[in-house]
Order: sequence, then structure tokens, then C-alpha cells
Amino acid sequence: MKKYSIYTILCLFLLLSLSIQAQQKCKAYRPFPFSLQYFEIAEDKEFIPSTLDDLRAHGVSNLWIRDCKSPKSNDIVKRFQMEGFKIDFMTHGHENFTRDEVPKVSVYDPKYEEVVRGNVKNGLAQLSQIAHPDYVFPYIDEPFHRKPFLDYSAATRAEFKRQYGYAMPKSFKEACKNPRIQLDFLNFQSLIFRDGWMKTAKIVHEFDPRVKIAITHDSHNVYGGGVNSNSQMAMDDVFYWGGDYADLFVYDIYPYLTFDYRYGETGVYRKPRMSQLHYTMAQLRNMTTTYGKKMGFWVGTYNKAWFVRFRGKERAEQFWSEREVLYTAIAGGADYIISPSDYMGHNLPVDQNHWDEYGRGMRIIQKEGAAITDAPKVKANACFLFPRTQYLLTQEEYYNVGLSYELFLRSFGELDILHENQITDDTLNGYQALVLCDVTLLPEKVAEHIVRFVKNGGTVIADCVPQLNENKKTSSIMNRLFGVDNVSIQRVKREGQWVPFVNLPAKYSFPPVNGVTDTNYLFDTWNAMQIVSPRTCKATEATINGYSKNGIPMILTNKVGKGNVILFGFCMQDTYFQACKTDDETTLNALYTQVHNVFAENGIISHIYSSNPEIEAGLRSSSETAYLFVINHETRNDNSQIFLRQLPGKVAKVIDVETGCPIDYICKSNGIDIDVNVPFGKTQLIKITYQNNNQ
Repeated sequence: MKKYSIYTILCLFLLLSLSIQAQQKCKAYRPFPFSLQYFEIAEDKEFIPSTLDDLRAHGVSNLWIRDCKSPKSNDIVKRFQMEGFKIDFMTHGHENFTRDEVPKVSVYDPKYEEVVRGNVKNGLAQLSQIAHPDYVFPYIDEPFHRKPFLDYSAATRAEFKRQYGYAMPKSFKEACKNPRIQLDFLNFQSLIFRDGWMKTAKIVHEFDPRVKIAITHDSHNVYGGGVNSNSQMAMDDVFYWGGDYADLFVYDIYPYLTFDYRYGETGVYRKPRMSQLHYTMAQLRNMTTTYGKKMGFWVGTYNKAWFVRFRGKERAEQFWSEREVLYTAIAGGADYIISPSDYMGHNLPVDQNHWDEYGRGMRIIQKEGAAITDAPKVKANACFLFPRTQYLLTQEEYYNVGLSYELFLRSFGELDILHENQITDDTLNGYQALVLCDVTLLPEKVAEHIVRFVKNGGTVIADCVPQLNENKKTSSIMNRLFGVDNVSIQRVKREGQWVPFVNLPAKYSFPPVNGVTDTNYLFDTWNAMQIVSPRTCKATEATINGYSKNGIPMILTNKVGKGNVILFGFCMQDTYFQACKTDDETTLNALYTQVHNVFAENGIISHIYSSNPEIEAGLRSSSETAYLFVINHETRNDNSQIFLRQLPGKVAKVIDVETGCPIDYICKSNGIDIDVNVPFGKTQLIKITYQNNNQ
């Protein structure tokens, strides 16, 4: 054996180390995945070569196509591939069911896979011509139950009996006679979708192992219902559907370029512009994070095909809208962006300003590229509960809590969603605080886990004390936890959640009775705040820390074991909604302060917090690098101080990604503070490098 000196070995080791460092420094650049929809070029149109340069200038990396049958379209797709663009392929409905009707062949029928295999063979035939496919979209676009979609076929009934041990109810009405059966029935009918997708995914991968599967969802699937969906059935819950049938879950919500979907329109009255977007993205982020999947987002544009009813001078001047939504989505965890296109005759913004500003925002993102996707959205220290069992059993809308979520998000700085099905032990997935808003029903096992979570040092903050269990029977577990009795759960009764169009009639997710929507308004005052839907209770063990003008306890605290519970004596949603609607600055600021202080007083620290609640700050971070997204959606107050805490390393430098210029920051024992100035409608991307990064 040849002998080497210690010197030689050291030299070899040094060379190896230098080589590794060089490789690390020379990591190949990867673009942030940005896909542009392209369907089919008309035969009477010619491809413009400068299109490729224009798309690159706007940060486009992928071309999203349907089955392009014309020779001209196929040639264009080939050209895009030769130029380095990846191809996403859309072909819908291979799972053999729709939003409106039961599967033609039951998902549980042995013949089902044979039918799907035929659908896949025909729908994906063009894939063989695509050299470098990225994502394939084989499922229904935005799946949800538009009608009382219930499968009573023989194969489905047999599967139900196999799973639950008794005969499937003959109707929804029959199932509702017993809460346990109602839950089983609705859960099973919901999972028909998931089981169909699972079988379809297997067949797609057999057909072409190269592909990654994607599916598109919207707010119907994360609220459990939406406008034009059968929200009373409450089955369309994306977390319950799971995440094993796709690699990428693309989410869209619209029409966010024209008005906030639930709560008003720019210039009409004040509102949290992105409240529904924040809430529903948090739902999808919870699912994709839990299952280890990618989350994408569909950014709509001010164009010919979409929102045609809403185009006008005001919206044309909101040329920053696409960039605003782009940054909001990526800050919320999106690792893939898709947009409609008007190249070759389809859907790009009709206003050049919109396209240029969108491109400007995307170019800044592409300076860092896929490095941003390597820095995941930071897990929050607090979470907001989604009470699925309540939603199914009460048959009441639960998606009008979006403003409650927004209030806590702005006040604390970060907030995740925790699905009720995830509470299977006393750890609550590692969160330090749990927020309950308008939660009136909890399964007893879930309630018991929450009690032990508090005893072990956790914090629960609520505006309503759950009174019922999964059998719709009175339960005292949560009353004992909060140290109260004789609790009311009243709020404004909204039989149909309205969308306040200015130039169109109001829309409802399901029709209100006799046209009456907002009834039973109850008002009170507390420290100059206007309170809506005050909730009475009697303190048994809790400490009362303030009363309303009418003598109702406004904030109660109770020490339980090592932890604490805090109860606000009014409905957060109704109070915040009214304050936004009436532009009540006093109440808004007081709400932000009260909620913020509750977290601070209980030692719950946010990784990120914006001192100006109307300037959004979102944080993504790896062990080496962090990205801070700052977005001014709606305020003329440009200034905010951003507090970053519990970072994974000591900060080495902070730069503005667009300019490359360093940004001043103040070091703190547990993080840094950054002063920002972001005008109305503007965004800023800030890169933070830690000292443990050798690059």
C-alpha cells in the first residue's frame, strides 16, 4: 500500500474543501417557477419572435398549455422548449366526475380504474411530444360540490358499509337525524373526491413517470364552501381531502383585483384588502406543509377575459395590483406562480402599465429565483382553529371568520391555521397559542386535548366558549377551562354572506330568508371602542379585567396549570367588520392594541411583526437566508418598523433585492428591527443573510 505523508493528506483535504466551497458558491441558478397560460394560437395569427424576449423580461419560466392540436401551436411549443422554457400541461376531468353530478361509474366500482385509464390515455396523448414536461393538471379545475352531490350507487353503499359497519343513509335528511351518522355520511361523501383522485394519480404516473401532478383549488375548498357552492353541505374541505394525490396545489381567489371578495371595494369604505386571501392561503398552506407538498398561486390580471364587468378608470389605475398579489402569495408560502396570458390572443393585461408593473415585480423575484423556494414560510408560534365538526353538524357558514383571522394576523404579525383533525394529542403540533373565534362546538376528545395543552403551558385566546360536543349535547369542558358559566354565543345573524358590489347586485352563498340578512345587531362600548355582538357570561374562576358600558365582562383571564386562557366578551368578526365599514379609527387601533397585548402579556413572541398593521410583512427563512416581503395594500401611512425575532442565525447583512443596496438595521438580543418606507400600492423584497452562511 502506498504511504502518504501527513502533509500530502492535509493538502488533499484542503483541495477537497476548496472544491466543495467552490461548488457551493457556483450553484446553478434556478428561476422561480412562473408559468404563463397559453391555449392555442389561431391559424390566422403569426408568432412574434420578440414574444420570447418579452416573456423572459417578465420573469416567465414555464409555458402552461392545453392540448394544442394545430401544427402552428405545436411548433410554438417546440420553440419554447428549445429556448429553455418548461412546459406545464393541462387536461381536465380524468377522475370521471364533475362539480354537478355523481361519478358515472362509482369510485369504488372495479370498472372505475378502467374508465380513468381510458381518459388518461386520450387526454395525455400529447405528452409524448413534450421533451421536458414539468407539471400536469389532470383533475377538475376548482373542484367543489355545486349541488347536493351525493352518490347512492350500489358500489358506494357497499364501501360505506365496509368502512362504518352499518348501511349508508338513504338521504342527507335521514343522515341528519343522528349527529354521529351525519358526520360519517358527510365525511364519506367528501372523501369520494379524494379516493377518485388517488386512483387517478396512480394511473397518470403509470402512463408517464416523468410528470408531477398538480390540482387547482379556490376558496370553495378551504372555507368548505363559497358562492355558488353547496356550502350547507360543508363537505369541501381541502385539508380533509388530504394531499397524497398531487405534488403541487395551486390556489386562486378572485376577483381580488376589483374588490375584496367578502368585505368591500377600494374607495367605498375601509377594509382589509387581502383578508380572504390571507385566511384561505393559510388553510392551503397548512395542508401542503402537513403533507410535504408544494403550494402554487394563480395571479389573475386586468385583462379581456377576466373581470370584464369590473374594468374601469379606478381599476385601470390600480396597475400595481398584480405585483401586490404576487408578493402577497409568495410571502404566504407560494412556490409556483401561474397567470393568464394574451400572447397569441389570450388574456394578458389590456393595460400596458399592469403588465409592466407585474414584470417589474417578477424581475425582482427572479434576481433570487428558486432560492426563495428554498426558504420556506416560517411556521408561526400561534394558530387559528378550523372547527370541522362544528361546520358539518351546525350546517352554518363558518367562512365569515376571515376578518377575525385578519385581525389576529395583523395584531400579532403571524398566524397559521390548525385543522381540528390535527388535534390528536396535547402538543397542538408545537404551537404556543391557539385562537378560537366563533367556535361553538368541539368534539370532547379535542376539547380535552386543548385543556391538557393549557395545563402544560399553552395559551388559548377566544371570543366564544364552545358549548356543544360532537353529539350536539351540552358540554361543560370548555366552561371549566375558561372559568365561566352562563355563556352566550350570540352574534349578528347572517343567513347569507353578502358580497357588496358597487356596480352589481349583492351575491349570497345561499339565499337569505325573506331577503333579510343582517339582523340582531347589538352594540355596546368599552374604552371608547364600539363593540358589536357583546357576549354575556358569569365568571366562576376567571378574573374579569374590564367591563363594557352595559356591565358585560370584556376580557377575562384564567390560570390553568402552567398555562392561561383569555376570553374576549364580544364577537371579533362583527366588531372588526363594523369598524372597517364605518372607518372607526379609534376602535380599529384599540382592537389591534388589545390583541397584541394579550400575546405579549403571555410571553408569546412573533417571528415577524409590523408596527403599522396596514403594512403587511411576511417572512420566509432557511438556516442560511431569509426573505422579507413588505406590502402596502391600502394605507397612505408609508412607514412601519418591522420586528424580526427568533431567527435561525445571527444577521450578517440586509439588502434591498431590487437595488442591491444595504439596509440599516438595529440588532437586538433576539433579532433585528428594520425601518421601512413603502408607499401605497408598492412592495419591497429584502434579503437577510446569516453569519453561518459561508457564501
